[in-house]
This record gives sequence, C-alpha cells and structure tokens, in this order.
Amino acid sequence: MDFEYYMYYQNIIARELQFYNCASQLGQDKCVCHGGDMKLVIQIIAMAIGCYGMIVVILYFFQEKMLFFPMGQAFGNCRQMERYGAEAISSNGIRYYLKRTESAKSWIIVFHGNAGNACDRTYFFDLLTGLKSHVVLCEYPGYGGDNRKPGEKTILEQALMLVKKIKSQKIKTGNDKHLPVFLLGESLGTGVATWVSSQTPVSGLILISTYTAIVDVAKHHYPWLPVQYLLRHRFEASAWASETTTPAILFHGIEDDIIPIRFAGKQVKNFRSDAELFEIEHCGHNDIVDTGKMLIKKEINRFVSAAGG
Repeated sequence: MDFEYYMYYQNIIARELQFYNCASQLGQDKCVCHGGDMKLVIQIIAMAIGCYGMIVVILYFFQEKMLFFPMGQAFGNCRQMERYGAEAISSNGIRYYLKRTESAKSWIIVFHGNAGNACDRTYFFDLLTGLKSHVVLCEYPGYGGDNRKPGEKTILEQALMLVKKIKSQKIKTGNDKHLPVFLLGESLGTGVATWVSSQTPVSGLILISTYTAIVDVAKHHYPWLPVQYLLRHRFEASAWASETTTPAILFHGIEDDIIPIRFAGKQVKNFRSDAELFEIEHCGHNDIVDTGKMLIKKEINRFVSAAGG
C-alpha cells in the first residue's frame, strides 16, 4: 500500500474513533474529543505492527544463521583429533573423523549439535572408552570450513550416505561379518540420527538432549512469533520416531533451558520400538555429557552390549 493511501485510511479511522468517543458521552451538550491523542495511539500501533513485521521478515530470511552455527577449525585441521589417533576422511563430499578400535564389535556414528563442528566433539571418544567400537564423528555440510550452505535436506542426505557407506564395509574380525551400527545424536543431531534410522536399519539409537521438532523448540522460545509458518528447516523428529523400529535410549538434563526436558518426555513416547529416557539431575544442555558422564557411559555400555555390540 502506498504511503498516501495509508495516511488516508489512517485519518478515516481516527475520525471514526473520535466520533465514537464523542457520541458515547451521553447527557452532555458538547464533548471534548481528543483527536490528537487518538492519532498518536494509532501511529504507535502502526509502528509496533511494522516492527513486528520486520522481525518476522528477518527471521524468515536469516533463519539459517539463527539455527546453524558452524565455527572452529577447517575439517582435517584438528589437533584434538590427532591426539586421539582419529583419521580425517573425505570422500565424495562426505566428511568424517574415524577412530578405529582393535577387535571392534560395533560401529558408533556420532551426529553433533548445531554449533561448532566435529573437531569439538572429542569428548565422545572419552565417553565411549571401553566399548569395542569404531567411532565415527560426522561433519555436516557447511561446517568445518565447508563452503556449502547448511540445511536440513543436505544434512540428512549426507548423514544417510555416510551410514550406508559404513554399513557396506566389512571389518576383519574373527568371523568376518558386518558389524552392528549404532547412531549417537546430540541435540540437533538427535533428529538426524532418528531420521536416518527410519531410512535404513541400524542396531540402536543413543540420543542426548532430544526434541520433537525444531519448530516446537522455536515456539517455546518465541511464542509471540508465527514460527510454524516461517521455519524451512523443521527436523520433524516426532514423525521420524514413529517410522523407525530401532530401539532407542535417551538422556536429558533436567535443568536444560535450551531444549526443556518436556520435549524428551514427549519424544520417548513417539517411538514404535522400545525406548527409555534417563533424566539427569543437576545439569542443563551444554554440560550433560560432563555432569552425567558416569550414568550415560554405564547405560550406553549396557544398551550396546544387549544389542550385540
């Protein structure tokens, strides 16, 4: 709408409100109408609506920058990985760090959260110490110095390609068989792992700080915005959970203020297969692996062993 038309209709509304204010003062021969004050109120409302609209536009066009936070070293340039003896592998755009274990009985493929990169996740090597598992840390498209644009579609597609690549390999063990594959998801990565399990069979899901859908979490943090109509990267983990038959084990910090624990409570019920949630006291979103390390480690060991890993 042109500015002249906007001011024209604004003046009409102001006059109507002024008339209503006068007419409502029954029993008076004359009424004092505060037209100037009413015009100011309308202008303030119009400015508020304009600001709200601007916020909505910014959220829509810049949502990738608000959801994905790739930071840190370029892929392959990671001294932390070198200290753990992990190898950086890149093939056909699929990038991951691999830490092999002698006489391994399983694979554990890790999908990290939305911030940082795979190089920051060496703490998973410590968490999984003692398991006879090859550990793979997946790097997302657009992360680790990659010039691609991160997004739900590309992240999911490459995660599936990686898992299929791992599943197709034979590791020389005593009986020369394909090893069971477990997927470990952290935060954003819990949705990635859940989707992959709905597309190809795996032996188990290990989910740390999970959610039902990114749009649900966004609505929690921005209840005053129509995020359900704006988000393009929705990560509908609740729907994917209902489509997989993979057993799952979930861990969540009771004091998590980024993804409140109620989302994990809902998500664990969405799985068709056996799923168990462990609520960890005295920890939030970013310290769950450190604070809950003993419990998480114990239950992962039990879970993987029970599934033959």
